[in-house]
Amino acid sequence: MSLIKRFLILMAAVFTATMWSSASLGAEGIGLKGGEGGDGGVPPRVEMPSGRENANWPLPLTFDPIHMKLVIDIPTMAEPRFNAIETLSLEPIGRARSTVRLNAKNLEIQEVTSPKHKLTYTYDNSVLTVQFDRPVPIGKQVDLVIRYSCDFGKNKGVGLTWSPGRADAGNKTAQAGQIHSQGEAQYNSMWFVCHDFPNDRLSTELIVTVEDGYQVVSNGRLIDDSLTEQGRRRWHWLQEKPHTAYLVTMVVGMFEVVRLDDPADSSDLPMAVYTIDGKGEQAREVFANTPEMIRVFERVFDEPYPWAKYDQLIVRNFKWGGMENTSATTFYQAAARGSRGSKDDLISHELAHQWFGDLITCKSWEHLWLNEGWASYSEALWQEFSSVNSPEGTPDRKAYMQVIRGFARQQIAMNHAFAPDFAPMVSNRYSNPDERFMNPDDVYSKGAVVLHMLRNRLGDEAFFKGVHQYIDRYKLDLAETSDFRRVMEEASGQSLERFFEQWMYRPGLPRLSIGFDWDAEDGALVVEIEQIQTINAKNPPFAFSLPLYVKFADGAGRYVYVDMDTAQTSARFSLAENPVQVRVDPGLSVLAQKKVVRKLDDADDP
Repeated sequence: MSLIKRFLILMAAVFTATMWSSASLGAEGIGLKGGEGGDGGVPPRVEMPSGRENANWPLPLTFDPIHMKLVIDIPTMAEPRFNAIETLSLEPIGRARSTVRLNAKNLEIQEVTSPKHKLTYTYDNSVLTVQFDRPVPIGKQVDLVIRYSCDFGKNKGVGLTWSPGRADAGNKTAQAGQIHSQGEAQYNSMWFVCHDFPNDRLSTELIVTVEDGYQVVSNGRLIDDSLTEQGRRRWHWLQEKPHTAYLVTMVVGMFEVVRLDDPADSSDLPMAVYTIDGKGEQAREVFANTPEMIRVFERVFDEPYPWAKYDQLIVRNFKWGGMENTSATTFYQAAARGSRGSKDDLISHELAHQWFGDLITCKSWEHLWLNEGWASYSEALWQEFSSVNSPEGTPDRKAYMQVIRGFARQQIAMNHAFAPDFAPMVSNRYSNPDERFMNPDDVYSKGAVVLHMLRNRLGDEAFFKGVHQYIDRYKLDLAETSDFRRVMEEASGQSLERFFEQWMYRPGLPRLSIGFDWDAEDGALVVEIEQIQTINAKNPPFAFSLPLYVKFADGAGRYVYVDMDTAQTSARFSLAENPVQVRVDPGLSVLAQKKVVRKLDDADDP
């Protein structure tokens, strides 16, 4: 999921921090008054007086959902309501089971049955608990048939959102009612019964009947869109490869459809943009780079596009910038306005999620950066490897670095975090999973820069070898941060535990005060560095090797490196002559604020 603007991420991060703390703004940014009491950026580790640990763990599964068939009847698009029959095929995990619990938020459940079992059930408007008359053996599937109605008129931006049409509007899209889903983080249980947590995958099937003239789009391939005897239209979509529940989508409306593939070429991946009636050519222009983006990512990830199609849908009243529903991304309306390439950051971000987030899904929200960090980093990869920037076929490192530096600037501006008051990028300390999208240690921008740093550390050959192995090993499966680390260690031969520990499992980033001197007598460059971020028993100094590019009068230059794992350090480098310039970490090997407080020409200052 991509936020509308990176500015919104910054504002959300500040808001999240201040929700939990008494905050004061100082010269260095956000200075929190919290401490062991936990009144900082995250809930306290221990809830008092109960002593319960404030942490979130993956929801346990007693039954594995294998397939969902959801038959929906929408009587009229003038009202936000439908009737449904959901058949959920389940298989017990670990041993014979007789009890299954599923998420279902404020649905009107009328009946729950099973073809081969008698059962009883309870429902508290949040969890549906079903008790079978006898345990279901290991290896045997059981079907639950749930008949219910859903009134989603009060939903705003989550679950299902209904937007009424306006009769006086100038196009049929705006005149018609519209429905769109938003399942991330845990909102799809507001319109169908499911295990509403990312630690499970299932195949899905939607059969939706609606007034003729409306289009229905969901995941996977279209099986049928035929008229019923009543003159209404039934749309049948099948997502055969398993995905997680929050990625299930349903969009209903009247759209102009623009094909980006060649309909006459059966080998082409079906690609369509659903946009506002009359705005098709503008959408074609804005989304024109999509086919090449797919080719670039297939090559860089060494993995074919994994799904049956790729639809991109422009919907009304969408809460975010885009949402990567499997094979059918939804976008806010402004995404279709602009020129070719003007929305490539957003479009490439959501497309990359089809691999990172959809093909491989984080096992819990704790590891969300595996989805969002990779999608953000892919914005830079698109700029690096696209023919738009590099028609001769050589990587455009300058365009790539421009994106990475933008992410780094965001982190330097927003991330003044420290332990224990703030959550690190990988954390299960949150009150609501939506908070994981809004931490100062931002899963988007920090996640992207950390991947860039890892690439710098390992080199391109080992980095991309590890990425390819990671995809091969975990595609159509779930992954945690440690899974990614182990694969990258195997590919590179390096130990990466310290790297992952300090960049992913601790909050904040280094802030460096740097001074240079030239020792003419010894012919040496003297470098002094101090880490000036919060350093205490819970926040040790960061450990890194800081590159310095030393440039001489004749234009020649060389790199020297300062290894640092203490609050202060100094280093001396013997050089043939006094350099004319020292550039600090031009390749951004270390995500840090780097302030040179004493330059070479200040050497005589006290």
